[in-house]
Amino acid sequence: MKNNKDFDKWNNLKKNIDITKDFLKSFPKEGEVWISFLGKNIGVEQNGGNKNFSRPVLVVKRFNNQMFWVVPLSTKQKKLDFYYNFKDKDEQNISVILAQLKLMSIKRFKRDVFKINKKDFIEIKYRLKNFFN
Repeated sequence: MKNNKDFDKWNNLKKNIDITKDFLKSFPKEGEVWISFLGKNIGVEQNGGNKNFSRPVLVVKRFNNQMFWVVPLSTKQKKLDFYYNFKDKDEQNISVILAQLKLMSIKRFKRDVFKINKKDFIEIKYRLKNFFN
């Protein structure tokens, strides 16, 4: 079985991200969407795209200046209980993949994109909390 995933390329980029001394101009805040280096993952885990394995993520919780809970975003909307579908400020279809909540280092954040509206963010947090019940 042929594996088309370029784990070696991601591994080399991941090493460079880990040793970087570049600092962001601002820290990610809850409710913000950031382009982040998600990488090349296994199975059904959401991958980053492009040559730098990046993807937008929503910051759900900031623990400190180094550690955040995030969920990846997609433009593919699905009618599943672990997807939250909404439209962004430009009326583009967006989905938050709730089941893929992830702890992420500040080093994976690349740039901020937009802030979601308060109503959607409250609903996303509510749905995430229900997964723990």
